[in-house]
Amino acid sequence: MKSNYFEFRSGYAYEHALRLQGLLGVEGYTGLLAFEPEETITFGRAADEASDLLVSPSFLNDRGITLLSTDRGGKATWHGPGQLVGFPILNLKTLYGDARAVKRFTEELLLGLAHACAVLGVRSVETRSDFPGLWTTRGKLASIGITVKDGQIFHGFSLNVRQSTLAGFGLIHPCGIENCPITSLEQEGVNVESIEALSKQILPYLSVVSGGEISKNARTVNHDVSMTNLVSAVSRSAMAIDHFRSNMERRH
Repeated sequence: MKSNYFEFRSGYAYEHALRLQGLLGVEGYTGLLAFEPEETITFGRAADEASDLLVSPSFLNDRGITLLSTDRGGKATWHGPGQLVGFPILNLKTLYGDARAVKRFTEELLLGLAHACAVLGVRSVETRSDFPGLWTTRGKLASIGITVKDGQIFHGFSLNVRQSTLAGFGLIHPCGIENCPITSLEQEGVNVESIEALSKQILPYLSVVSGGEISKNARTVNHDVSMTNLVSAVSRSAMAIDHFRSNMERRH
């Protein structure tokens, strides 16, 4: 039987979160891994790195910004301090009985995020058919990009929280859009105590990961203990570790 899982990590590397997401899925957990990421630019399958990146890789290296090519959907996006990233831990086969129900999953995840943002006080938050994510009249508020392997979800969503820390979007064409306007909860007039507190506030609205149940009954796995135990899963499922390795081999 699957166990509920929720955890928040601050200053966590995107690639480490990706590996842990896969291992938690293999172990049978369901829920959400939430984190405030280290500064990273990720490219999805549809990205054109030559045109989407506005600075040189050496410039990013000098600033300590990780550049990571991945197999998620979408194009280029920025992750970093002042942002909440959520990686769902679940399998589409278990959730819907259909490992190909990606569109349904992303729509339900975005609706949950939109509901949470509206309750927090964001006005006129909406989805767009041309560019996935959440938008307001000021710009893009949240992004979503996933891939699915054997029904298991990898990657997830990012929600912009602090406006002052989002200058990193100026290093790319976000979503492949030139001069793409970016907004944040702060810019939308929402006062957020902390990224960790925010992750707990939005969790009940994410019904697609049973957020209401998890917020009441979540089993938070201790980092030091869990990683020792979870690594044993690699010998039972090459899927999670192969996914992580394939992303690392494409890293620039």
